[in-house]
Amino acid sequence: MMRIHWLLAAALLTVSCASGPVPRAEPVTLQDTFQFDLGSAHTGRTHRIYVAVPKGPAPAAGHPVIYLLDGDAHFPTLERLMRALPRLAKGFGVPAATPIIVGLTYAGDAASSAQARGEDYTPPAPDVSNTGDRFSKKQGGADRFLDFVKQEVEPALAARLPLDGSRTALMGHSYGGLLVLHALFTRPTSFNTFVAGSPSIWWNDRYVLTEKKTFVERAAATPVKARVLLTVGGLEQTPRKSAGPRGMFAAQRRMVDNTRELAAELSAMGGDDFQVQYLEFPSDDHYGSWLPLLNRGLLYFTAPALLPGAD
Repeated sequence: MMRIHWLLAAALLTVSCASGPVPRAEPVTLQDTFQFDLGSAHTGRTHRIYVAVPKGPAPAAGHPVIYLLDGDAHFPTLERLMRALPRLAKGFGVPAATPIIVGLTYAGDAASSAQARGEDYTPPAPDVSNTGDRFSKKQGGADRFLDFVKQEVEPALAARLPLDGSRTALMGHSYGGLLVLHALFTRPTSFNTFVAGSPSIWWNDRYVLTEKKTFVERAAATPVKARVLLTVGGLEQTPRKSAGPRGMFAAQRRMVDNTRELAAELSAMGGDDFQVQYLEFPSDDHYGSWLPLLNRGLLYFTAPALLPGAD
């Protein structure tokens, strides 16, 4: 690190000597975006909300909305993809209603945010004493967090912007994908599209699959109207040689098999109003699979005809 700093200093000195003073640096700002902090009566903590609004007038019914988990990490990328969507759709002659992007994160430091995430994104299982998560001190707060999104975030946004409540998506990766599945299985009418990337189905001895069982049984009596996208990186359960002892977790957690098997089970439910799509990114591991998830998830929500491989 010290060598890099010295090289950078030398490079800046060279530029300064060759072309005058270094220009003043300013923060980068994303246009048509804003943020606000919101204290929650449900979770008991302060959340930071990032919002990106499409250019132009809102549709008559209001803007579609994507609620994006881990907004601190993923919001800038999805915001850029959203900005490119109108041109892409126009080029292919495909209609696409550009959505508002709502990035959900926390106002605290990185350590406290990671602990909050571990609690907010995991289902309320009866026993969370041995979940396989070695870092989160508290877990099982997913219902409180989902109440926060629907009962606090959504009204706060609706007071500022015209929203289409019939076109909403919840999108998340890893623990975020686990939360998306929990929302689908326990409150399937809360959103109309559920995008779960690399979901941590392994958590707590695959507890979320017990919720799936109840969901399937209820759907047999009362058909569910929802669209579901499941994605995973093809290398997510292949241990890296450089991972050492930690590499065993990649195989044990069965990220690819769990996601593939769940997609097959949900697809077998059938029905015109319940649609399931599974995408596997062959060259990506868990670290890299979030990027294609954002791209494919946006297209799946707004313009499925633009998905690679679509007819």
